[in-house]
Amino acid sequence: MPLPTPRRVALPLPLLAALCGALIGLASFAVVAALWRVGATHLALLAAEAILLITLTGMATAILTAQPARLRRARVPIGRAVPHAWWPPQHDPVPVVAACVGTPIAAGVGAALWLFH
Repeated sequence: MPLPTPRRVALPLPLLAALCGALIGLASFAVVAALWRVGATHLALLAAEAILLITLTGMATAILTAQPARLRRARVPIGRAVPHAWWPPQHDPVPVVAACVGTPIAAGVGAALWLFH
């Protein structure tokens, strides 16, 4: 008798990104808290500010540069029907994923800055 195939649970991409962002946010909070507890307050402040700056810069870059290539090079023939497959996608997941990853990281580091400043 063959073994049953394992079932896979598919998570939506924004939810998976938010979970990864929350995990990284908790890890960055823990690192900053550990540095502060050891007594390296200046290093903790520098690390928290650097993580926050990198996170916000990465989010802004991903959101601003996410444009479908077809929209930038679109040349629509006048008077002819365009096939539906040629139309650009209406939903671009890059800004949503960047926001879902970056927001928990920024929240974790912001909480560390607020608590340990």
